[in-house]
Amino acid sequence: MQNQQYVSPALNRLIVGAERPFDLHALLQSTSRTLSNLDFEHQHEMQRVERGRTDPALKRQITDNLKRRHRERRQPYLALIAELQSHLSSAVSDELQAAG
Repeated sequence: MQNQQYVSPALNRLIVGAERPFDLHALLQSTSRTLSNLDFEHQHEMQRVERGRTDPALKRQITDNLKRRHRERRQPYLALIAELQSHLSSAVSDELQAAG
């Protein structure tokens, strides 16, 4: 599959210098794993704070900050996943039309 023809300029910057055809599926899987790791880390941090003996008002402030930071860290990965899924679905659609 010639995935490179479906890559946007933003994704193209990720794959510049690749010596072999770039695999969008592999990037999607890797990005999904990274997102899962971020979620796991966030859940662990939240549990640690909630189990702690910190003042409830301070606890709320800490958890609010953790949630904000988590959203900020996730956003670029979510955007990349959406773009990859769009490119992959376009590629599949184009291949089906070419075969049909």
